Amino acid sequence: MSRGQVRTWGVRAVFLVVVVGCMAWSLDGRWDEVARAVRRVHPVALAAAVLLTGAGLLATSVVWRRTLAAFGHDVPRREARSVFFVSQLGKYVPGAVWAIGVQARLAARHAVPVRVTVTTALMFTGIHLLTAGMLGGALVAAGVAPAPGPRWLGGLAALACIGGFVPAVTRRLLRRAAGTDLVVGWREPLAVVGLMAVAWSCYAAALLLLVEDRSPAILGALAGAFALGYVAGVLVVVAPAGLGAREATFVAVLSPVTGLPVATAIALLARLVHTVADVVLAAVAWRPERVAAGGAVATAGPVDAELSVPAGTVPGHDDDRL
Repeated sequence: MSRGQVRTWGVRAVFLVVVVGCMAWSLDGRWDEVARAVRRVHPVALAAAVLLTGAGLLATSVVWRRTLAAFGHDVPRREARSVFFVSQLGKYVPGAVWAIGVQARLAARHAVPVRVTVTTALMFTGIHLLTAGMLGGALVAAGVAPAPGPRWLGGLAALACIGGFVPAVTRRLLRRAAGTDLVVGWREPLAVVGLMAVAWSCYAAALLLLVEDRSPAILGALAGAFALGYVAGVLVVVAPAGLGAREATFVAVLSPVTGLPVATAIALLARLVHTVADVVLAAVAWRPERVAAGGAVATAGPVDAELSVPAGTVPGHDDDRL
């Protein structure tokens, strides 16, 4: 093994140790609560919740890959899943840059410039925020998910988030974020919203398996609480994976329906289930580095013509400098 390989494996080992440490720290002082919450759930239901959460995360990986392909970099499915799920472990480290940094490092093996990866990550986060706002706002407006303030504000927020997927608005946002014009029609935004609907549905169904009352009303409250909690978790960028902000929002929205103890237990179980799903998917998707001649893995494949530009033609995206 060469010195470079030893250094690479050393960096990976340090990264994994830091991630595991931050995962443990995120539940520090609450392990007894987690253990009590786990004991209340049947093992089969808990396993099914992990599987459903994993299915939702797989849907989001397709969203990420389609977004990356919009910039002319159509990474093969298996390699894209490896880049995506391994880099997602970085979100457990405090700060918003670690997951993006790891993602940029891994995507560079497939000749994806760093600036393209960063822009893709920002767009991916924006898609999550808009769809979470659509779901949470609609459920608040419908009175399914309790929230402070008038219900019409939830409806207004949902409409504003829907507006973010209108092609003309999307093109303007992309021009501001990426400094380039992309061809955006209706088909791609609708496909992305459809994939995210699958993801949010899987997350809500997974949460439903963690409670005793599995009525439709509880399902709507769980979905709304989780979506609004996600928004809060993303906006608090200094906390690992939205630690604290996500749970606080989730409990605040859900507790009027289930009561504070149950809402708190579900919040802890939700974090545990998502953490396990993230780790399992990263372990399954991880692939040893195989560098082709020239230092990168050459990939080729069709790119969705409706939301794409030829590789290398995006101004300011031709190198690896941020």
